[in-house]
Amino acid sequence: MMVVTSKTVLQEDSLPQKGERLKMKKSTQIVVTTTGAFVILAALAGCGTSTGSPSGATQATTTNVKQPLTITFWYGVGSTLSSDILQMVSEFNQTHPTIHVVATYEGSYSGGGEEQQKLLAAIKAGSPPDIAQIEVHAMPLFASSGKLVNLTSMMQQSRVDTASNFLQGMLVSTQYQGNYYGIPFNRSVPVLYYNKTLFSQAGITHPPTNWTELSADAAKLTHGVGNNKVYGFEPLVDWWPWEYAVESSGGTILNASETKATFGQANALGILNAEDQLVKQGYATVETGPNYWTLMTQDFIHGRVAMDIDSIGSAGSVTKGVGNNFQWGTALLPRDATLAVPPGGGDMAIFNNSPQKVQAAWQFIQWWTSPKQAAKWSMETGYLPVQKAVLQDSAYQEFLKQHPQFTTAIQELKYQVPSPTSPNYLAVLQGVQQGLQGVFDEGKPVAATLQQVAAQADNNLN
Repeated sequence: MMVVTSKTVLQEDSLPQKGERLKMKKSTQIVVTTTGAFVILAALAGCGTSTGSPSGATQATTTNVKQPLTITFWYGVGSTLSSDILQMVSEFNQTHPTIHVVATYEGSYSGGGEEQQKLLAAIKAGSPPDIAQIEVHAMPLFASSGKLVNLTSMMQQSRVDTASNFLQGMLVSTQYQGNYYGIPFNRSVPVLYYNKTLFSQAGITHPPTNWTELSADAAKLTHGVGNNKVYGFEPLVDWWPWEYAVESSGGTILNASETKATFGQANALGILNAEDQLVKQGYATVETGPNYWTLMTQDFIHGRVAMDIDSIGSAGSVTKGVGNNFQWGTALLPRDATLAVPPGGGDMAIFNNSPQKVQAAWQFIQWWTSPKQAAKWSMETGYLPVQKAVLQDSAYQEFLKQHPQFTTAIQELKYQVPSPTSPNYLAVLQGVQQGLQGVFDEGKPVAATLQQVAAQADNNLN
């Protein structure tokens, strides 16, 4: 698998009625390194609060009418998702005349993406935006800088964004050292996709619930030769589902103090070993290169694989791509020793600024995450809802009836577990991605490769 030098946009496809969107996914390369972003934040440790932009609350010179307070919002999802964000921001501005939000797309928000690099540079320069979209695995990196507003007390006093109002598991990525620094924004989980038509032809009545069943089903589903071969399963060679594989196998990624990598231990390798065996036995295939994720999704759409593990954000493109060619569904990720689902997507964070701007930013976030707006955002984009109350919304209930694949993602939320909170975790994941490529692209042994990667990770953690 070729490693790219820039971060692929974390993508997502729309629902059928919205047209094609970018897929909400992780990508191969993490460009945040200990010699790059982490050094920038380390240098910021003793810096004062950023100055930000001047307050927009000024008096018009001719009409003596108070102008709205301007706040800036940086986000990192493009294509039609960007249009959705701008439409909602416009709605907020029209209904809140004392605040004016200026939202700008700054490139991919994924770990190490362009938006993240711009944020780090803006922090160093003392001029970050008022609000920014933060990828869930990058929250510790930014929270440790001391430049994000601690939202804990604000959440406790909020009728909208108090912790108890959010869906179970939704807040696992928003905390750092016991405090909240983010509010869920665009959130996803990986799920199992399966071809119901191929299952029926193979005499399989239900999707696998564990890895013993998945391995057996993959063998039954594999048939044909050459270009006409259909594989039973396709692993995604990516560090996001790898988190699921490690923790669902019964292992841990880091030790309790997050000073040592533990993902090379035998109890962390069960699912990875199973995937490796399926590939070697010819019951599974993998995609390589910079577009590996898109290629995997297309393999499922075109019936070349019967099962894969993909983001719930791909459900829109699968619906559109499959059409009436075959029946398909989603299911909970298969268990091994347990089921542990990693968070995906991003959260909203507020940067330290004047009290007036912080309060205006908080008002905007509470509006965005209110049940009415959360339901609208979820139905328009396919991202998960964040509030419990959304599930009681009649329009959202109808949406789930029409798109039952999204129900699986909601069910998985209760199995979500937090990713490691070390500010150096992204550098660890870069090594993991390279190790996974070595296993599936070059045929390296699973245990020895991951043990070597874990040893290298210890250097980044200390």
